[in-house]
Amino acid sequence: MISMTIYSYVLTYKLNEKFWSLSVEEKRKINDNIIDFIKEYKNKLINIKYYKSIRHDNDVIFWSASEDPINLERLKEGLNSVFGIYGSTQYSMFSLYEHSPYTTASKSLEDTLKTEPKKYFVAYPMSKDREWYLINYEERKKILAGHIGTARSDKESPGIISYTTYSFGLGDQEFVVLYELDNLSAWSHVTEKLREVMARKWIINEAPIFVGIYNGDELVI
Repeated sequence: MISMTIYSYVLTYKLNEKFWSLSVEEKRKINDNIIDFIKEYKNKLINIKYYKSIRHDNDVIFWSASEDPINLERLKEGLNSVFGIYGSTQYSMFSLYEHSPYTTASKSLEDTLKTEPKKYFVAYPMSKDREWYLINYEERKKILAGHIGTARSDKESPGIISYTTYSFGLGDQEFVVLYELDNLSAWSHVTEKLREVMARKWIINEAPIFVGIYNGDELVI
């Protein structure tokens, strides 16, 4: 299966005191300006989804994908303009969305992105110890099969969708694993269970993790 090159982009914004001092009507106008920009720009993207952030250091999370990274950079520029004096970017994660060398794909990567948002979104950066890459491929495949099997067989895993993206040489982390789900407690329980698998031995640098709440197609802020 031949797939296009897809770039994934997680971008967070922090709203400032000027925004929080606005009236409800003024806040709604800024929200509508952001929505209008997204509707106008989304035909240049494979997908764009947005969430209210739970973290203390940002308020909004955007997740988008495109064949051309310039479209993602221009998305950032456009969002900067519509947020204006009321907010600024705080963090980004840029990565490649590609088929895993350890699993068999059942459909195209582009198709996996064209889904309706679930209630929650998690962006999970990760790197591995260099010793991992010195293990031969077949052994790594066997170790990861245990990890994948544990995740898929857990009674709370149904409904959790994962997207593994790669940021070697593109970001501060090696991977950005993205999740869409409807139940945060189930997600936390499955994640805790995965701490017991062998593959955890080589995992390092898992921060910062972003958790977002989907607030509807017409509500960004």
